[in-house]
Amino acid sequence: MEYATDTYQVFNFNENQIYYQFASSGRFITAVIGMIVKLLKLSEETIYWSSTFIAIICIIISIIKMYKIVKKDVKSKALQILIPILIIVNPFSIELFLFIEKGVMCFGVLMCIYAVEKTIKYFENGKRTNIIYGAIFMLLANCSYQGVVGIFVAICLVYIIKYSRNTKEFIKNNLIVALVYGIPAILDFIILKNLYRTSGRIGGDIVLIESIKRIINESYKMIILNYQILPKYLFILAIVFTFVILWCKITIDKKFLKFLYIIIGVIFITILPQFMQSTSSIWFVPRSTYPFASLYGIILLFLSINEKKLNKILIAQITVVSIILLIFMLQKFLIIVKDRYEVNKKDYEISMQIVEKIKSYEKMTGNLINKIEIYTDKNPRYTYDGIFATGDINVKAYSTDWSTKGIVEYYLNRELKQQDSDVEIKEEFLSKDWNEFNIDEQVILKNDILILCRF
Repeated sequence: MEYATDTYQVFNFNENQIYYQFASSGRFITAVIGMIVKLLKLSEETIYWSSTFIAIICIIISIIKMYKIVKKDVKSKALQILIPILIIVNPFSIELFLFIEKGVMCFGVLMCIYAVEKTIKYFENGKRTNIIYGAIFMLLANCSYQGVVGIFVAICLVYIIKYSRNTKEFIKNNLIVALVYGIPAILDFIILKNLYRTSGRIGGDIVLIESIKRIINESYKMIILNYQILPKYLFILAIVFTFVILWCKITIDKKFLKFLYIIIGVIFITILPQFMQSTSSIWFVPRSTYPFASLYGIILLFLSINEKKLNKILIAQITVVSIILLIFMLQKFLIIVKDRYEVNKKDYEISMQIVEKIKSYEKMTGNLINKIEIYTDKNPRYTYDGIFATGDINVKAYSTDWSTKGIVEYYLNRELKQQDSDVEIKEEFLSKDWNEFNIDEQVILKNDILILCRF
């Protein structure tokens, strides 16, 4: 097992708390499953391994389904295999596997691929039932995890171009994709807004100018830095390299504009949901910008469909670039997973020190610790030395007040009521800077209160 910072909280919650936690973010499928799991009193190991198994199965089915979709148009055997993998298991996909609800998150990806299949069938035969089925799949995806739903539009952009013989059809196909994507998203948002008006990421104010500034700044981290999951510029260079080696072919018949349409479209659909959140809640992380990382695979799909006569040399060059990208990606995945266990181990060791001190204090005094006050030193760190961390990946549990409370409750196996901070104690802790945990100085037990300083 491995833990994200909020995994401790999820395990601490009862059925009503876990339902509210996810439902207040519009993730109603996760909320219902979480409530059922709590009512059934399944063990944490059962929950974890079941979720992991479902996630793996959903990703495998998504790749197979995507393979069947691209196989109709992509003639190269190598690209038939590479394109689905590059789209589904893209550099940002790793974070979908780092949360306890990973099974439902990956189920959302699968629903998007089913929606793509139905939309393509509509383009082929014009049957409106395909639009209805597509919208249903997208509603299920939205109620699972909204961060992945943009992958539907990202893939569909290629098929909008393929099935548009003129401007009228191009506009119509864009409208169809917008409806299949937009109606379920709006429906989920309306339900969320009415049920949880002041909760979650939609509860705060939206200051448009400030939101735009934040989105521009965060987009840089996504596009150029790739959250440090890939070496700087590698992802962009892979796209540019592919563009350059096919330059002559792309410029024929206005294909450059189509190429640009796909790039801009994928970026736009990735950042669009951020505008729906309150300004203070805008937060770009791999899992919420998952569609962008599929861009290279989508570009290869576009080129393969539009250039029927790719010669063996060009295919070999594209294959080499793709494999290089995958090697760097998988290497960082291994580092992330290894470091995840290191973070969990250090969190556990610190937690057990705190728990042992509490139990010893309670045995000696007869006082029961049921309250907690949380403070920080003057330079709190969000992970440990030597750990690769980015966004919410590999953040230590003692990085925020809510996760600190969560992990202490988890290992103490007791609910604690959080108290307001004391000004004098706060000033004292703020004057210090701990590089590592010091239980003698950072944990104070007073009557029924645990006073704890984060570092």
